[in-house]
Amino acid sequence: MWHRICEVARGSTVILNPGASMRQFLFASALALAASLSAASGAQATPTLGLTVQSGSQSSFQQKALGSTGGSYNFAAVTVGNFTANNIGTQLFSPDYIDLATFDLSSNAGGTLVITLTGAGFTSPFGASNWLTQFTGNVANGTAAVSAKSYLDNSDTLNNPGCAVGCTLLSSVNLGSSATAFAVTDGSFALTEVITITTQGNTRLSLDASVSNVPEPMSLALLGTGLAGVGLIRRRAVRTVA
Repeated sequence: MWHRICEVARGSTVILNPGASMRQFLFASALALAASLSAASGAQATPTLGLTVQSGSQSSFQQKALGSTGGSYNFAAVTVGNFTANNIGTQLFSPDYIDLATFDLSSNAGGTLVITLTGAGFTSPFGASNWLTQFTGNVANGTAAVSAKSYLDNSDTLNNPGCAVGCTLLSSVNLGSSATAFAVTDGSFALTEVITITTQGNTRLSLDASVSNVPEPMSLALLGTGLAGVGLIRRRAVRTVA
């Protein structure tokens, strides 16, 4: 018979007494897996967004706490150096997704602008995971060189300058491209996007950049196993009643 302890998911342990049946084992395993997945889905207690817009020695910083479920927020228009940014829409959704949803930018002369968007307070997923960076937009007028870097910061620091300390570089992409990367989280962490724009003369452009978790195949397999176990238990229960 089944003995001792069976590890179902990180932090979830099923203890079975000697003589426990296969049905009891499957039921306990499914419950533990469901509890683990439920805990991960609500793992962000205080989602916080921070936005820094910087050109040369001039910069502007805005911060917004979004509550327990995350959500959307529009930052105030910003003018630094030769650049004006408006329609700054951002999204942060628990447990693992930040998006610079809209960002309209104009410059009246050449220069470089650096935009740093951070979502802080993530605790899920824990451990190894894949991350997808997507960067889209268009240059409506003028000439601009645009690139984006995404970071995972295990020091969980809001708008870590350049994300140079305690960070893992996930991807570096140009406008209109995407990339995936592998990284490990070890506790509470932040996700950061750093976008660099260099213009020549009068320029107008709009941007959308995001970084999100890509579910591991193993996680999906575990979920499937748990659901299959629940289905097997229910079928046997129906036969017993009949």
